[in-house]
Amino acid sequence: MKKIAFIIAAALVMGLTPACNHTTGGHEHEHSHEGHSHEGHDHSHEGHSHGHEGHNHGPNVVEFSNEQGQKVGLALEKLALQPFGQVIKTSAKVVPSQGDERHATATASGVVVFANGGLVEGMAVKAGQQLCVIESNGMADNNMEVRLQEASAAYDMAKATWERKQKLAEDKIVSQADLEAAKAAYEMARAQYNNLKNNFSSRGAVVRAPINGYVQSVNVSNGGYVEAGGSVVTVSQCKDLQLRAEVQPRYFANLKNITGVTLSIPGDDHVYTLEEMNGSLVSYGKSTGAANPLIPVTFKVRNNGNLVSGSFVTMYITTKGDRDAIAIPNEGIVEEMGNYFVFKKVCDGEYEKTQVALGATDGRRTEIVSGVSEGDIVVTKGASMVRLAQGGGALDPHAGHVH
Repeated sequence: MKKIAFIIAAALVMGLTPACNHTTGGHEHEHSHEGHSHEGHDHSHEGHSHGHEGHNHGPNVVEFSNEQGQKVGLALEKLALQPFGQVIKTSAKVVPSQGDERHATATASGVVVFANGGLVEGMAVKAGQQLCVIESNGMADNNMEVRLQEASAAYDMAKATWERKQKLAEDKIVSQADLEAAKAAYEMARAQYNNLKNNFSSRGAVVRAPINGYVQSVNVSNGGYVEAGGSVVTVSQCKDLQLRAEVQPRYFANLKNITGVTLSIPGDDHVYTLEEMNGSLVSYGKSTGAANPLIPVTFKVRNNGNLVSGSFVTMYITTKGDRDAIAIPNEGIVEEMGNYFVFKKVCDGEYEKTQVALGATDGRRTEIVSGVSEGDIVVTKGASMVRLAQGGGALDPHAGHVH
């Protein structure tokens, strides 16, 4: 990578630019004064004050000492051309990944009755925890109480038959084939009965949490009717999530050359990279349809605690480019009335407010189209503090002071 930009603390950059050379009254502010001896003369030079009203740094230069820079964590960067590819800005929906979300389904048809007053979204549950029961008493079809009684009776009969034939087999009265058939019938009846007994109470079918996690959604209201196999509660672990973005077809050729992804989460000032969230590209669509003319792009990430399933994030997808550009961190750019500025170092402790034109951004760094050049040194951290110094009238703290 051609990037040679470097970021350094303001206190360490005193040697990057020459010291300021101020002028007063049109002559150099030096004390050599050709042919003029200081003997017997005061330092006021015939009443001429050494106020800095005539300094040549102009109205847009802000004095911000190295000591001030150290206190606010001021950082600088020497601008250089670096690869800057195509940036695709889009929004992405946060959805659970496969395996992170499971449905607690109804094992029978009936009326849903939630335990302990009901479930609410966000409630923590453990695998095997009873969530609700499905009452089917009074129903002509698929009555769970009747089914449990039938299974119990079939189990008792199969058990008695198996035990009886075991005794008869000792006296060689039944064949080995009959004995094995009786054993198979007994084991099947036992399995059916135990399944019903474990999943059905006297009130009805029991619905349990399939995994440890949180209630993402309650899909049936308390007292509502549900068919067997229908989803009653959705449980999510909220660990692994997917980000599903959609981009215009004109970017299709760039998607095979994705070099980076950054995410901006509502309510979080930090801009995350895909690597910071242990993420990766899952896939992107290879075609579009009439119902959706956009190309889906899916990424997998680990939830950092700030992502909410169903919400949206702003995504910047950077693809490999064939051009170089000047780009700086977004912290180094200030905005005033729709115009954008950076603070360019003119000499040690002084920074010139310079208007710039912006290009593309990847969420962390923004391309500077004009206003600065390669080799310029600009503030990349603490620009807002330098701006405040200008707003406070701190252009020249020595103005009007007599040497």
